[in-house]
Amino acid sequence: MLTVSGINKFYFLRNFHDMRCKYDRVRSIIRQQFNREPQEDDVFIMMSKNRRLVRLFHYDRRSCSLHEKRFQPGYQFMKVERQGDETVYRIDWKDVVTLLESPVVKTLKI
Repeated sequence: MLTVSGINKFYFLRNFHDMRCKYDRVRSIIRQQFNREPQEDDVFIMMSKNRRLVRLFHYDRRSCSLHEKRFQPGYQFMKVERQGDETVYRIDWKDVVTLLESPVVKTLKI
């Protein structure tokens, strides 16, 4: 069960788009490509290239969890942008809530 709050540390992985990866592969990519060692209560957020799927990798000292949220066709998550060339950066709890709960309409059909 995913239990997140404002006390978790959230990191957005800017260039991680491979949604085929599961637990061990995600953890190894975080370690090798992003030079991060997952710590207790870290939540890493990954988004597919078409922005219809977001995955959250949550790590604690006893286990790791992988959760996803997927929008139906016609909707997508808003684009996350940040100035600079960092590939992983910390984001605030309020921004995580905005990202997960604010669908963007790709096409308006009338």
